[in-house]
Amino acid sequence: MLKYQKIIKPKSKVMRTKSTLEKAVKFVTNCKFIFSFKKNIFQKNIFPILFCLIPALTSAQSGSCNAKLEVEKNRIYNSAGKDGAYFTLVLTNDGNSSDVYNLSALNINGNCANNDQSNTSENVNLMGSFLDNNNAPITSLTVSSHQTASFSIHLIVPQGTAFNKWNCTQINATSTNCSSYTVNTVVHTIVNNPSEN
Repeated sequence: MLKYQKIIKPKSKVMRTKSTLEKAVKFVTNCKFIFSFKKNIFQKNIFPILFCLIPALTSAQSGSCNAKLEVEKNRIYNSAGKDGAYFTLVLTNDGNSSDVYNLSALNINGNCANNDQSNTSENVNLMGSFLDNNNAPITSLTVSSHQTASFSIHLIVPQGTAFNKWNCTQINATSTNCSSYTVNTVVHTIVNNPSEN
């Protein structure tokens, strides 16, 4: 009986191995067919589709991100006393969809011209904060498509700032729909001596 069992065991192992090998060959053959089929689809159909979609997406994105930022009534010059200076700004969304714009202010004293043609190397830095029409602090602004929204920047004079010096501040509005799209404008402020007022 031991001889019989020994003979059957090798046959069953051979049968299992052959069966497993056949299944593996069939699996590999099926995989080759599937991947060659996908390769043909990508080569023949996807690239023309992508070629058409990329310009369409680029065009759609450029149309959806189009804005303008201006100082109200073009009043880009102001003087700052002890309460600082305020500028009213107007943001127009000429894009095809509503957008949220993140607001920021940057001192750009080295890259501007002072109203009295004085040297910008003596310009001073001011701190800016944004306010909505109810004088509540904001950091962003939502503007519907083809609509306009106004807001203010409050430029604060830090303690110890030299008087009778200019500041140039660039106000930026960066789209959240198109993160690399920013519109900006520049305002000019002279810091007055409060004792002279």
